[in-house]
Amino acid sequence: MHALSRGAVVLSFLAGVVVTPAMAEEKGLVADSMVHLFKSAKGGAETLRAWSAFKNGDKDAPAQIFALAKNGSAVAQNLAGYMLDNGEGVRQDSKMASAYFRAAAKENPIAHYNLAVLHMYGRGVQKDEKKAMEHYRVALEKGNVEQAAVRLALFHMKTGDRPAAWKFANEAANRGNYMGFYLVGRLLFEDRKYQEAFNWLSKAAGASEPNSPALLSKAYADGLGLDRNSVMAGGWWLIYLHQNRGERNFSASSLSGFGLDEDGIRKATRFATDWIATHRRQDKVAFDKTIYEVKSFAM
Repeated sequence: MHALSRGAVVLSFLAGVVVTPAMAEEKGLVADSMVHLFKSAKGGAETLRAWSAFKNGDKDAPAQIFALAKNGSAVAQNLAGYMLDNGEGVRQDSKMASAYFRAAAKENPIAHYNLAVLHMYGRGVQKDEKKAMEHYRVALEKGNVEQAAVRLALFHMKTGDRPAAWKFANEAANRGNYMGFYLVGRLLFEDRKYQEAFNWLSKAAGASEPNSPALLSKAYADGLGLDRNSVMAGGWWLIYLHQNRGERNFSASSLSGFGLDEDGIRKATRFATDWIATHRRQDKVAFDKTIYEVKSFAM
């Protein structure tokens, strides 16, 4: 809708009158690219209406979406691919989904993210991690798909390219992504910049990133960048157990490695229980799932 509005403003300015898409095509007042812009916007709007109808129980809506996809709407092509890959409204078929994503990727950067997912897991296409990274990069640069930055950071951490890992971890963090917070904190922790790491890991933990409590526990246990504190180390360990295993009724055995007496165990448990009560647990991002829209995971 924003693209359509900008196009109408440009036409109005050039012609001195309000020009509709139909008038523009009929009178030849715009270039082919502008006409294509109007058609794309219209196709996208129709697709979103059909998707909304499908989510509200309209059984005819999938056929409308696939008709729009075959008619060239990149939004519909990406959505059709999403429906096929996830088996929503149609029989699951990731190979066919990849064909729709490839068609959509000519215009829709979200489709690049989806192609990356398929190549990352070898679902419907040949598994190819490097090709997946190429698509993730396009999805990040052109579509601002923040979880693509996370994937790129993890890849470069695995391959040992620290500058690239740092770059993409920061891009994810700057977009408010909680996994980005954790990755920046983890890289700083590995570089022994513990005080800076502590701030990022605390931010990640506050956003329910599940791995950061373990590093916070270690920081307190070993006095890395702060004073040793076995109670806080134990408390963060209990939070880690809750985030990753769903544990809520903690026992003394969970803190056996921290050298705490009964009073210390009670304090650590109280800290963890109070923290959990005041921090809503967030759903984890399913990196193996294709998407139909860009969502923000910022807190």
